[in-house]
Amino acid sequence: MGLHSSKFKKDSINSNHSSISDKYRFEDGRRFHNINNSKYFLPNDDEECDRLHMMHFIYRCVWQSNFSAPVELLLNQEGTKILDVGTGAGSWLLEMSTNYPLSKFIGIDISLIQPSCIKPKNAEFIQANVLERLPFHNYTFDFVFQRLLFAGIPGNEWRSVINELVRVLKPGGYIEIVNGLIFIFNERGLDRQICYKLQGYLEEHIQLHNVHSEIKKNYDGDDAKKLCSLMAENYATFLKSVKPKLMSVIGVLSDEYDNLVKNMKDEIIELDSFSTQVRVYAQKR
Repeated sequence: MGLHSSKFKKDSINSNHSSISDKYRFEDGRRFHNINNSKYFLPNDDEECDRLHMMHFIYRCVWQSNFSAPVELLLNQEGTKILDVGTGAGSWLLEMSTNYPLSKFIGIDISLIQPSCIKPKNAEFIQANVLERLPFHNYTFDFVFQRLLFAGIPGNEWRSVINELVRVLKPGGYIEIVNGLIFIFNERGLDRQICYKLQGYLEEHIQLHNVHSEIKKNYDGDDAKKLCSLMAENYATFLKSVKPKLMSVIGVLSDEYDNLVKNMKDEIIELDSFSTQVRVYAQKR
């Protein structure tokens, strides 16, 4: 199983969406979305796409699969519809739509940074904000998947977001949410411990049952050392992308910040550190 990401050529990225160019802003050489009612603070440029592709392969290696919900039979049936919420660079959706050509996959994100040409025919990307009403009718999808939106959903809005995901889910369909334990960004109302609360949120939802939770607190596979190194690289790249913001939060200068990130990366590799990962899924009644 490959652990490296393949880089899309720049001309394969959705560069023809000029109508949203006014929603970009630039800071410290990085490109960000400029949508006022969004809490998501990470970049949406080519460098961030590369990081997201790498993160996808890391997660697939950690879990040895792309999903936990029992939807294999559904995915192999013609007409099945899957929604990927916060699709980012589209890594999960592109791989899944290739593996399951009979299903229809739709990915939504606040930034249209996904490939517009090099993609399977059963894959589609739509610009949408998960904090608003989604542009779909009730009971549209057989499987709703969301991964790593810790940086985009305030802690007090998770229940309403889950309500919206359940709204577009068909009865009998499955919802799956994946998150990790995050040690930074307690501000902006973001919940660092959200991965431990997701199971409870699904269990308390009146329209959901058969709730399951899977937790990964370590990884001891054959690729453990390589995986740890990739996770350290990915986390360091993440910290570099939010450098201007974090510098002011922790009160350090640029060179000191860079040294802290380098030392953190070296320590993760030296100590074989692993960040807790959680998958929860449930079925709609």
